[in-house]
Amino acid sequence: MNDKVLGHADDRRSDSRRVLAPAPQSPAALRCVTSDIDEFTDSLNSVFYPAHVKLVGSPARASQAELSAVRLNHLTIGRARFGSEAQVDPGDLGTYHVNVPISGTVFSQCGDQQVIATPERAAIFTPNEHTVLPHWHADATQICIKIHRASLEAELANILGRPIDKRIRFEMAMDLTSPAGARWLSMLKILLDTLDDPDTLVTTGLPAHIDYLERALIAGLLVRQPHSLTAQVNTPLEPSNPQAVQRVIDHVESFPGSQFTVGDLAAIAGVGARQLQNLFHEQFGMSPTTYIRHIRLDGVRADLLRGNDSTKVSNVAFSWGFNHLGRFASQYEQKFGETPSQTLRTAVRSSPRTRTGA
Repeated sequence: MNDKVLGHADDRRSDSRRVLAPAPQSPAALRCVTSDIDEFTDSLNSVFYPAHVKLVGSPARASQAELSAVRLNHLTIGRARFGSEAQVDPGDLGTYHVNVPISGTVFSQCGDQQVIATPERAAIFTPNEHTVLPHWHADATQICIKIHRASLEAELANILGRPIDKRIRFEMAMDLTSPAGARWLSMLKILLDTLDDPDTLVTTGLPAHIDYLERALIAGLLVRQPHSLTAQVNTPLEPSNPQAVQRVIDHVESFPGSQFTVGDLAAIAGVGARQLQNLFHEQFGMSPTTYIRHIRLDGVRADLLRGNDSTKVSNVAFSWGFNHLGRFASQYEQKFGETPSQTLRTAVRSSPRTRTGA
């Protein structure tokens, strides 16, 4: 992974203020650029965890230490660099956490697991185990994601279709070059791109839009990264239940522009996520999320074909639950063989009002 995977130019040349720029009206946003290690540590600890920080080497002072962070509904997400080699010891985090390096390497330990985090390998931390980063290299910049424990466990309960009665322990190393890791990374990129565009946040509605992206990132982690309950996630324990599919279809058709994580769909269906996946593949040859995407694309096309000069493709896409306009446009063109703008132009040219010159 390079910096462009996160939607930005090379970290050493770009203005880091753009990497995680939350909406200006957000009271939970924090920005710190300093050479004072105590000031930087206080800022870092205020949004993440109380940690002992020690700079290594000589001189033992921060060099352009930078932190941008924002608290959301289910996540606290930030971009951090020390600019000097550092040791960070937060102890037991008490919750789940993911570090995704943009550049450099960070040696990371959690309990008896350890990993060298790189742009190709993320580190995932589990609560109730001692966490320490003994070598945060001077050239390392990380996206740090604190996940509220209750949110993650509630999402897993939806996926499994039952309450969770134990702590989930993740495998610490996440291969971001694997298909599963790359898909999760693409979800993170969408969230970061959205946070980096305050105008889009205001246009699409900050709370619901961001809430969905947060939960989708958590759900993706639970279904794509091995953990202590992965076997139960992957094993359908329920008997065949075709009514579950119809419940999902009816709900989606009733709320076509709403956004659903895999856990949401499982809860609506009343079965586990893996069973729901199997049922949709048996009936339609595709996953429930793919099925819903086709419903939404059809809805967008129908609205565009009824469009006029005042219709905006972006507004129609957002109204049907699409979060990322670039990805939406690609999916639309793949399905219909033309861009959304081409569909709208054709509709405008062929409308009676346009033909009569009214």
